[in-house]
Parts: sequence; structure tokens; C-alpha cells
Amino acid sequence: MESLPAAGWRDLQRRVQVGWLLVRRMRMQRALAEAETELGWLGWEQVDFFDARLTEQVEKVQEFENAQANLLNTSAELSGRKNEVAQTLAQHISTHDGTQAALAAERAPLAAQLEQAEASRRQKLEAVERFSRAIDDLAKKERRLEARSLALMGLEQPDVEARIEAREVSDELGQIGSEKKLVTADKASAMREADMLEGVITRARGELKRIDTAAAAARETLAAARAGHDSETRLLDRERKKSSLHMAHLDKEKRKPYRIIGASLADDRIGPLNQPEILANVDALRAGLAEIGETMAALRAEGAAVDRGVLITFYLLLLAGIFMVSLFIGIAVDRQ
Repeated sequence: MESLPAAGWRDLQRRVQVGWLLVRRMRMQRALAEAETELGWLGWEQVDFFDARLTEQVEKVQEFENAQANLLNTSAELSGRKNEVAQTLAQHISTHDGTQAALAAERAPLAAQLEQAEASRRQKLEAVERFSRAIDDLAKKERRLEARSLALMGLEQPDVEARIEAREVSDELGQIGSEKKLVTADKASAMREADMLEGVITRARGELKRIDTAAAAARETLAAARAGHDSETRLLDRERKKSSLHMAHLDKEKRKPYRIIGASLADDRIGPLNQPEILANVDALRAGLAEIGETMAALRAEGAAVDRGVLITFYLLLLAGIFMVSLFIGIAVDRQ
């Protein structure tokens, strides 16, 4: 009979070995599932169609294949529609850019004409103001001379100097009258030119407003086209995502009948003619799993034969030892 430490350590080794075998079995089971699925995928046309269960699995595979083919067609249609939407937006952008370029080319000379006309009109109005001030100054001067002329004419016996001054005043009044006529004519001419320029300015402003309105309408049309493009693109992307998710789901579900078919083919020793190593891989994985199962069964039987009281005592002592070591380590750390 083994001593308590030997029996305990031996049981601990068995448990570690069993744990490692469980991990190996899990990995090997996943590998076997992949191998059987691949075998079913490559050899499903070789199954025994008189087996109702396998016939059902083949029908499921065909259903999945048809569904995925439909999804591929739908995805292609969505991609084509997305390209059409992008091309439509590109056409809108091209039309918008061409319209804006044409409007800008039409606007530039009109804006320059308007600026020049407004500057000329300002100059004419400034001239009108200067002519008005000049006329006012001449009128004041004329009134002073007329008053002086009346005063000289009121003299009963004017001397030579008075008569000379009267003639000078009369001549100056004549000159002022002529000058007033010229300045008044110049003022009227400036006013007429200012009025003509006002018409030019009004027409230029109207044309510029028309051009600016057309440019704003083109921008609004492009903005509406962009909004429609973005909305439809988001909708198409959502539909494509749903299609991709459905496709992935079908891929996952399709593996189930493929694995059933592959397992049946392996049971009947049927493999792909051009890839016989697939069947050999399934056989190797099945043998490995069987070996792991036998080893685990032997280890468990060996552990079951050991006295449970001995094992319980060993593990209690082991836990107590671990606790004491942890306690001593904690005390040592605290002292440092």
C-alpha cells in the first residue's frame, strides 16, 4: 500500500494529466469537426442517396446553396444600384460646377460694369453739388451787384466815377448772367448723365440678382441631390450589411449538414478521389480522440481505486502547508 504522500502526489499528477487531456480533447474535437465538415463539403455528391437521413442533409445543403446564390445576386444588385446613385451624384456635381462656372463668367463683367457705373454716378452727383454751390455763390454776388446798381442809379447828379462804376457793375452783371447760364447747363447735363447711369445701375443690379438667384438655386439643387444620395446610400449599405450577415449565418448553418455528411462518408470509408488525405485526417483525429478517451478512463479508474480518506487527508495537509507558507511570506514582507 502506498504511503499517504506518495498516494496524494500520484493523485495530483493524475488530475493534472486529466486536465491536460481535456484541453487536448477539446482542441481535437474542434479539429475533427473541421475535418468532417471539409470531407462533407468535398464529397457530398458521393453520399448514399438511399439513406433518408443523408438525403435530407443534401437537400439542406442545396437549400443553403440556393439561398446564398440569391443573396449574392441581391448583393450584386445593391452594389450596382449604389454605383448608379454615385454616378447620378457625379452628374449633378458636374452640372452644378458647369452652371456655376458659366454664371461666374457672366457675372464678372456685369459686376465690373456696375462698379464703374456707380463710381461714375457718384462723380456726376458730386459735380451737381459743386455746380449748385457755384450757382448759389453767383446768385449772391448778383444780388449784391444789383443792389449796388440800384444805389448808383438813384444818385441825382452822379459824377464821373459813379457813372464808371455803374458801367462796370452792369458789365459784371452781364458776365454773371452768362456764367450762371453755363453753370446751370453743366448742372443739367450732369444730372441727365447721372439719371442715365442710374438706369444702367438698375439694369446691372437686376442682372446680378438674376445670376445670384440662379447660382443659389443650383447650390440648393446640388444639396438636395447630395441628401438624396446619402439617404439612399445609407439604405443600400444597411441592406448589404443585412445580406452579408444572412450570408454568414447561412455559412455557419451549412456546416452542420456538411459535417453530418462528412461523418457518414468517413464511417463508410468514402473520401474525395482527388484528396484522399482528407479522409485519412478524419481517421487520425478519431483515433486520437479514442486514445485520449481510453487514457482518461484508465486514469479515472486508477484514481477511483485509491482510498478517499487518504486523498482527503493529503489535500487538507497540502492546503494547510500552502496557507502556512503564504503566512510566513506575508510576515517577511511586512518586516521589510
